[in-house]
Amino acid sequence: MFEDDRRDEELVLFAVGLLSKAGRKADAETHLWRAFGKAPSLELYTRLRKLGGTAARERALTLLEAGLGTGEGVRWHGASDLMIGVLIQERMFDAAWSALEKHGGMPQLQQALADASAASHPDKALVVYATLVERHIQLGQYEEARRLIDRMARLRGAAQQAAYLAELKGRHRRKRNFMKLL
Repeated sequence: MFEDDRRDEELVLFAVGLLSKAGRKADAETHLWRAFGKAPSLELYTRLRKLGGTAARERALTLLEAGLGTGEGVRWHGASDLMIGVLIQERMFDAAWSALEKHGGMPQLQQALADASAASHPDKALVVYATLVERHIQLGQYEEARRLIDRMARLRGAAQQAAYLAELKGRHRRKRNFMKLL
């Protein structure tokens, strides 16, 4: 199913390219909206945004939000992740955090949002990083956990970081390989 959607998307993008070169912008945009309504993706959104500007952004976000509210998001694989990805791309971090809190998102997307908005939303980024550190520790991915801990140190004071590390060491003291990295 998803492979068919990807193939359909590639065909639409090819057709849109031809229509755009021929100066048929309105037809290209119509095809993009049809494809986006069927199986939205970040690539389709990017092309729509390029053709339709801010109005396309607002229409796409409205469509995605409506789909999530009606259960359409279940049919659209990862619709909440797509919406958050669009908001990150548009640097609309307040809306992205709200969507993440409301609809959830994959750990990679949570980290992408935390990375992109760490300067403007350090407290929210720290919560995501702490959750991901625990996840990486449980999976035995100690190096990745250590990288996140280093990022956390840049977002808060030395005393807060020291307290976090002490608490982390207390909870995971039996994981010797992890302790060596700290």
